[in-house]
Amino acid sequence: MGEAWGGCKTYEWWTPSRKIREYWENGTIPWVKSGELEDNVIYTTEEKITERGLKESSAKVFPKGTLLVALYGATVGKTAILGIEATTNQAVCAVLPPSEREAEWDAKYLQYYFIAVRPMLISKSGGGAQPNIYLHTLRRLEVPLPPLSEQKRIVAKLDELNKHIEEAKRLAREAREEAERLMASALHEVFSKAEEKGWEWTTIGKVSKEMKPGFARNKKHISEDGVPHLRPNNIDVGYLNLKKVVKVKLDEKINIQEYYLKKGDVLFNNTNSFELVGRAALVTEDLKWGYSNHITRIRVKREVILSEWLTLAINYLWMQGYFQEVCTRWVGQAGVNMNTLAKTRIPLPPLEEQKRIVAYLDSIHERAQRLVKLYEEREKELEKLFPAILDRAFRGEL
Repeated sequence: MGEAWGGCKTYEWWTPSRKIREYWENGTIPWVKSGELEDNVIYTTEEKITERGLKESSAKVFPKGTLLVALYGATVGKTAILGIEATTNQAVCAVLPPSEREAEWDAKYLQYYFIAVRPMLISKSGGGAQPNIYLHTLRRLEVPLPPLSEQKRIVAKLDELNKHIEEAKRLAREAREEAERLMASALHEVFSKAEEKGWEWTTIGKVSKEMKPGFARNKKHISEDGVPHLRPNNIDVGYLNLKKVVKVKLDEKINIQEYYLKKGDVLFNNTNSFELVGRAALVTEDLKWGYSNHITRIRVKREVILSEWLTLAINYLWMQGYFQEVCTRWVGQAGVNMNTLAKTRIPLPPLEEQKRIVAYLDSIHERAQRLVKLYEEREKELEKLFPAILDRAFRGEL
């Protein structure tokens, strides 16, 4: 980097010991951590060190305009420009031009270049699961360095294009979020009018012919030769998420046939985090699978209620926060016991009305899913756009 960048300097150092309180308590010198680098400009920091911490360590104070690069950690390869004088931890590399050539460099131009070559830097990193960008890789990096006026023109153009792309991403994200809320809005439209329509009220216990919790299996039982075993992560709002299904070994105490799933079963997530407990999914095909004791299988009395209706009713209650109110909480988890679930009240319109509403909500769900997929694809396309523009910019094509 020294030759290619005209003698540009890179610095590394070590964090003042956190065991020495006087290095940190009532500090006044901004201290940048790698997690604060988000391809941004830094004006404030979460932590500060003291003058003593600075003097008795290898830490250095860098001037406003210094480019910072995260060498490792969750933000590896990310950058920031100092908007203030600050020092940093050892997970960050500071990049400065030599004083005699300072007027030839635009920090934002250099930042954009680092963003452009970040995939390459990470691909050459070491550290296995935790990528680590080596300083010698940075020092050997060649940067195209046009006259300062051209650097500023490129930066202005990239700023303008990036602004438009970020606005397009925001609009696509908001549209996707609105599509995701469609089903919740439709459910509310239906269930909030239960009293107005004069529907009968019942309890989940009264419309169920069976409510059966699953069986426990832990990590030591996991086996590729085992039986698929559904867990709470497989219960999404209304449907089974089968992207990751665990298989487990059984023992003689478990009669797996008792836990097989049939089309029309409703799976209720009886134990999960406080936010997720109480969701329900509909089983849409026969499955010779088991399921966790954190799930309750409900089989309905089909002469009075549709499985689809019960699934919708439970998920509406979950969206309204009902299960958060009635659950039992302990460290990191919450649970809804069988008795509470059985006593839970739901509206029960006539079967024909249930069928009509289920068909209507199915159409809303399908439409929402199509829109969500469309906007997700648009967001992915927009994510690829700016890197492509950066590539063109540093090939002199912008």
